Amino acid sequence: MTSRKTELSVQARSGARRREATQGAIVAGMRQLLAEGEPYSTLSIDQIVVAAGVSRATFYLHFTDKKQVMLRVAYEIVEQRFAIGAEALADPQVGREAVDAMVAEMVDRWMAEAHLLDAVLELAAQDPAMRTSWVDAVNEVGAMFAKLMRAHWDASATFADPETLGQVLAWMFERSAHQLTRDPGQRDAVVHAVSEVMWRVFDYRT
Repeated sequence: MTSRKTELSVQARSGARRREATQGAIVAGMRQLLAEGEPYSTLSIDQIVVAAGVSRATFYLHFTDKKQVMLRVAYEIVEQRFAIGAEALADPQVGREAVDAMVAEMVDRWMAEAHLLDAVLELAAQDPAMRTSWVDAVNEVGAMFAKLMRAHWDASATFADPETLGQVLAWMFERSAHQLTRDPGQRDAVVHAVSEVMWRVFDYRT
């Protein structure tokens, strides 16, 4: 009996890995097409499965439509943002240099993925579910900022609503990083401006 359970457990893990690999290939296929300049609105399932190297039948085993794939892309984008600089900012003694480095990495990532963000925002403007998902995702980043503010501020800080301030910072960054860096020549100015705002907020005392 134990051997049979072990065998089933191994099969289940193997199946889960295959599903994740297939889903990853489909998401990567969509990312590739968007990076090549294909607008989300004209993107077809046939194009996605060719880019992913899977069949239409396989696609529909994992996703109901291209919108569901785009939702996965959007969450991956946000998860990457959480990973950037989170450890450094969690340190109450973080210095300005670490904040500058974090902001620069985030801006560079947004610039590199502008084509993906265009697709996310295009769908969010048309689809209530996508809009809700994107708003929730950005607000989650804002909640992280709020938590970090509470960790950094000392007892003299009098601002009573870091949650709203965190959301304002998250949306400010989302808009500025996506719009102002359309001109690559603006990259350094945007990095400096965002870093200055974040540093003044995290270093807030009175």
